[in-house]
Formats: sequence, C-alpha cells, structure tokens
Amino acid sequence: MSLSEVKEMIAIIAQKYEAMAPYLDERTRRIWAAVEADALGWGGVSRVSEATGMSRDTICAGIKELEQWREEGEPIVELNQVRRSGGGRPRVEQKDEGI
Repeated sequence: MSLSEVKEMIAIIAQKYEAMAPYLDERTRRIWAAVEADALGWGGVSRVSEATGMSRDTICAGIKELEQWREEGEPIVELNQVRRSGGGRPRVEQKDEGI
C-alpha cells in the first residue's frame, strides 16, 4: 500500500469519526474504533489512532471487549454502563461511618 493510499485511508476514517463523534459516549467510541481497526487488519490500530487522536491503548481495550463478547457472548460491562463497575471513589458513607 502506497503512502498516498494510507493517507487517504486515514482521511476517510477521520471523516467518519468526525461525523459519529457527537453521538458516541466513551464506550461506544472505544468499540467503534476497535471495529474500524479490526476491519483494517494489520496496522489498523495505528491508522485509527492517527485518524481519531485516540490512544492505541484505548483502541486495544475496545478490541479486547469485542473479542470477549465474541468468545463468551457477553460484554465486559453491562450494556447500560460505560465503565466496569468498582471504579471511582468510594462513597463518603464508606469512608466515614459517622456521616
């Protein structure tokens, strides 16, 4: 694949991402990027990362979620969640029982 073909591919991905971005939350953005990268095959993660500005780690996390979904038939998080449960700060009531 020539350099001009790669640049054209990146421009197409960027155009699709710009059209979709306002409608995507954190999770769907990650999954969309993973699907794009997977469809491109070798080098897809790098190209999607360059086109969208998303980190390679984020795209790889999306790929991992897709693979788990394909293997086990279940997503990593519930469909109505964006992140895995258990993250974030503990509730104030848990930190200070006097409240």
